[in-house]
Amino acid sequence: MWGPRRVMIAGFAIWLVFQLLMLTVALPAMNYPLLMLIYGLRGFGYPLFAYGFLVWVTAATPPQRLGTAVGWYWFAFTGGLPTLGSLVASATIPMVGSYRTLWLALGLVVLGGLLTLLLVREPTGRIGLAPGRGRPLTTLAGSVSIMRRRPRVAIGAAVRVFSTGSQFGFLVCLPFFFTETVGFSTSAWLRLLSVMFAANIFANLFFGAVGDRLGWQRTMTWFGAVACALTCLTLYYVPVVAGPHFAAAAVAAALYGIALAGYVPISALVPALAPRHKGQAMSALNLGAGASTFAGPAIVALALGPVGVEGIVWIFAVLHLATAVAIRFLEPDPEFLTPDAPPAVEDAGLPAGQH
Repeated sequence: MWGPRRVMIAGFAIWLVFQLLMLTVALPAMNYPLLMLIYGLRGFGYPLFAYGFLVWVTAATPPQRLGTAVGWYWFAFTGGLPTLGSLVASATIPMVGSYRTLWLALGLVVLGGLLTLLLVREPTGRIGLAPGRGRPLTTLAGSVSIMRRRPRVAIGAAVRVFSTGSQFGFLVCLPFFFTETVGFSTSAWLRLLSVMFAANIFANLFFGAVGDRLGWQRTMTWFGAVACALTCLTLYYVPVVAGPHFAAAAVAAALYGIALAGYVPISALVPALAPRHKGQAMSALNLGAGASTFAGPAIVALALGPVGVEGIVWIFAVLHLATAVAIRFLEPDPEFLTPDAPPAVEDAGLPAGQH
């Protein structure tokens, strides 16, 4: 309805306002309920900006190059959120402390937001993708109801939940495992995290291109789902056996980061399941992406006490294998790759039959 660029501007503004409130009001007051409220409201900003841009990429890219395009998107995404963030924090926290590091984070986000909003001039994202006759409530309802009308889109959203669920779960439990059980320092853990996602950065590019050539489903099944199941276990058992040996743990972390990139083609595959409703399909996919940031930590919260970190890695390994089965049902709609497929602006929020 708004167009990706306006959604990104809204996300950028929300993040800046609530980051400033957190730094100038909630943290100085040491008010935990207020901190929870402001930190939570700040969370509206990130998905609007990040996934707004992903919708822009998928709307503007020809189908035959979409896997490569989303590979570049996840290359940049991973280069920022887990990798640059961890590297900066590992260097600045010992030097200036955590509070000043959060101010530095504000500066980095301002720089990245301005680069995108001032320098990206591709025209598709500057206009609404929904046709003029689209109604707001119908559009929003269609973004959810498409999972009922097109069950394969629902399966794709579920795969998206669990494809990175382990990543967000590990970010909760592994810092304590590596520092308190294995014996790494906090700075060593942050460097290990940087190694993990540095490997993931370049693998995103590789598997995006591989998906275009080998097939999106095949790439996701073997290089994503099966590989993640194996490397989840490796990420736990290698440091258990080797102890605080950074090189060994770094190899295990890098292999897991590479395997995560095997899921990259899902951002190309899900729109292909509903070629006349790409916007709605992307909304469902983005819902799955957002849910993964909740599902992973929720699994850890529920399972850490009963089964410990070892049990958690096995749970995530089994969930990755379950996605391998689900991916088999995600056959692209033949219409997606036909020359006369409707343009991206026709997909955007109308119920089935209203093209």
